[in-house]
Amino acid sequence: MSESISSASRGAAAARAHTSVVKDQTTGVPIMLAQAVILAATLTFCEIFCSPLTATFRPAVFALVPWAGVASLFAVMFSFVVGFALLWCAESFAYRMRRRLQPLVYATIGAISFGVWTVWVILGVRNMITGRLGAGVLSSHDTTIAVVSGALLGMAAFFAAYTLGERLARHRKALIAIALAVLLIACYGGYVLFIMLHAL
Repeated sequence: MSESISSASRGAAAARAHTSVVKDQTTGVPIMLAQAVILAATLTFCEIFCSPLTATFRPAVFALVPWAGVASLFAVMFSFVVGFALLWCAESFAYRMRRRLQPLVYATIGAISFGVWTVWVILGVRNMITGRLGAGVLSSHDTTIAVVSGALLGMAAFFAAYTLGERLARHRKALIAIALAVLLIACYGGYVLFIMLHAL
């Protein structure tokens, strides 16, 4: 009886330790916050890098730089709104696995989640704008390319968040600088999107 009670208490202690916020011992920065910043930075960079492709999807009604800003806005929204929950889910799935398998869990969750986000949010808003302009919506071919691209970006971003999160948490100033940079880009994207929707 005492052994079962002690094992139950150990299990409860382990659960509390797992659900508590893990912080860097030097800076006090939560590891998951650093991971979310890495998500935002990686996805923002990738969306800007891929914007020459996605901006020219038919119907091509978006200029390159404005569309890069709008896509970056949605990437940052994903990272700081949905990203925390997904990072927690990834950690919950991965923490009992071997260290080598944990990045695969993060990458898989990232691929699925950002692929879905690309279809439902990014392409949804894009199709709404082009539809109101009377230009039609994306073809199934372009949609497939966008989904595959989004899945690859999500995979890369979550893998980077897992591998670099603890390192970035040690450098508070660098984390703040990166976060401010992606938020400024997102603000530009929000301004562009507001102008687009206001003009429709």
